[in-house]
Amino acid sequence: MQGDVEHTVKVTYLGKGVYGCRVYTNGELNAENRCIGKQNIGAACRDLLRWEDKCGNYSKYAHSSRMRSGRKQVSNKTLG
Repeated sequence: MQGDVEHTVKVTYLGKGVYGCRVYTNGELNAENRCIGKQNIGAACRDLLRWEDKCGNYSKYAHSSRMRSGRKQVSNKTLG
């Protein structure tokens, strides 16, 4: 638990459809995960940032990532 920090996320292609997701806290590697396929990169990164926020490494980036998945998008279409 470090309190207020700065998070950076980096994604690297590892080959054969596998991507590595890393979260750096104040410039130091703090968490990493692997996923298969580009479509899963966002979920893997959000999961890492969610745990950062839950464990006490606070940043606006991590908090926004955690809260964004629960919000529903409102459509601009008018029902008629």
